[in-house]
Amino acid sequence: MTEASRARAFLMGLTGCAYALVPILAWLVGLSVDPRGFTQLSTVALIFLLGFGLLCHWRRIPSLLCIVECTGIGLLLTSPLVVSTYVAFALKLPLQDQKLLQLDRLIGVDWLSLIAFLDTHPLLAKSLTLAYQTFHHQLLFLPVLLSLCGYRARAYQVVGTYGLICVIASVITIWYPALGTYTDFAINPADLKNINGMLGLEYVPQILAVRDDPQFVLQLEHASGIISFPSVHAAVAVLCSWGAWTIRWIRFPTIFLNTLMLLSAITEGGHYVVDLVAGIGVAGFSIASVLYISRSGTVQFHRSQFQGNAQQI
Repeated sequence: MTEASRARAFLMGLTGCAYALVPILAWLVGLSVDPRGFTQLSTVALIFLLGFGLLCHWRRIPSLLCIVECTGIGLLLTSPLVVSTYVAFALKLPLQDQKLLQLDRLIGVDWLSLIAFLDTHPLLAKSLTLAYQTFHHQLLFLPVLLSLCGYRARAYQVVGTYGLICVIASVITIWYPALGTYTDFAINPADLKNINGMLGLEYVPQILAVRDDPQFVLQLEHASGIISFPSVHAAVAVLCSWGAWTIRWIRFPTIFLNTLMLLSAITEGGHYVVDLVAGIGVAGFSIASVLYISRSGTVQFHRSQFQGNAQQI
């Protein structure tokens, strides 16, 4: 198998495991889920994947097939990944905001002073807001660009790594659920001059509801990105920078953009700085794991080929 084939197989295997395990976990923790929105999203993704995928396979257009599969499977993964984050909070372990705040102080970070500094720089604050909003756009268009440029293995790896990041983040947040800095410090984003900050409060009602409301039902249209530790935004910033590194003309602009997106998790997402550190670590581990899985067969193939050539000589 080639590197692209192994990366593709990993992505498909991860998706299959997510659909097999997440509904069981939701049932075990007593999380009520309205299936309508999730079913509609998965159905659209499947129709797109099968319809256009078969067409690309029939016409033998590998780059377009890669685009269709990365997009379709990425959408297909959304449903179980969203539910998995709520499963973590439904376990109702104690909130860890104070511990995360102590870790920030341990590494010398004064979050309030940092926010005050950033709020006095309008251009920087606006840039962070815009960068934060590129999260989904990068995940959607980066695999497309990689496929068109001939880096199909990297395209599959980016989508598979994103799925693995979300799985690992959901597991970690079981023991580190948090409401975030804006709630912890009782800051009203309306009092800030240049920082938006509203997204740092938007997900809090969902966390409180899934933990405290016995009548809570998860609906896709109301779902939020509720993981605080580790920061998925920080992890995706590392992932997209790594994914784009193979394309020279977007390499450094992408790193610059994702440096801003990583920092924007503090101002826009209400993250502690230690959340970002953890997100970077999760991204590094996930990238290394996917690379090992997708390249191990290639390494063995080249090694056996080399040994065969040596014997012939």
